[in-house]
Amino acid sequence: MQGEKNFRSILMLEHDEDDRFITTTIFNELQLSADIRFVHNSDELFSYLNEAKGNFDLPDILLVNLNARPLNGTEILKRLKSNADFQHIPIVILSGSTDKTIVRECYASGASSFIQKPSLNSDNHEKIISFFRYWFQTVELAM
Repeated sequence: MQGEKNFRSILMLEHDEDDRFITTTIFNELQLSADIRFVHNSDELFSYLNEAKGNFDLPDILLVNLNARPLNGTEILKRLKSNADFQHIPIVILSGSTDKTIVRECYASGASSFIQKPSLNSDNHEKIISFFRYWFQTVELAM
């Protein structure tokens, strides 16, 4: 189809430098045909999305730290899922916690997935590897 992207794009809202480093390192090791960009807070996220919408270049998936500021992950979910321009974009919430109440709230607010982030000291980054393989080799995304 003419004008269709031949690569996929990820936008990650993550303020923690170590988490951005881990994600980028694994992403590069997997040699995915995709582009990953970072924003540091919810204000940057919405600015980025509004500009991308105007350029017809929205990301294919969003990774959002639950503890984002000034809006947190559930507030971001509610705002994005209530906007027709953005509601088709899968949103994955990342958190250090697996509190069932929080997980339930995220899914009720429209999260596509909820993933507990691995720690920097952990050698087991299989969750991130599985995540990338699933979203970029298994599912169909609205590109």
